[in-house]
Amino acid sequence: MTISEYFEQYYDTVCNGDLNTLDQFFHIDSPIFAGIKGQYEAIRQQLKMSITIESIELVAKQDDLLVVRDNILFEGDHEGQVTKNRSGNLHVLTRKDQGEWRMQSTAPLSVEAA
Repeated sequence: MTISEYFEQYYDTVCNGDLNTLDQFFHIDSPIFAGIKGQYEAIRQQLKMSITIESIELVAKQDDLLVVRDNILFEGDHEGQVTKNRSGNLHVLTRKDQGEWRMQSTAPLSVEAA
């Protein structure tokens, strides 16, 4: 799976999928997983959302570490009122014991109205 495919699946799950399956994208010991999942659960209770990846790039790679930067367009619809913003994010993925790449942490770099 490519980095683009990984994040397309991740954001599709965030918007439309079963949030209980988000653990397939994060390491079990990720310090942010519970918070991220809770945040998306709260957002989905308030509005229907879609996320489009506008760009994605591999910033750094080592044998057990990837750093990925993306820019996304977030659209939220609450009873016909649409909110849009663009954000840049930095994701750190690690591979433990030669397993699959999974997110260890993620951080927003910028958010602006679209």
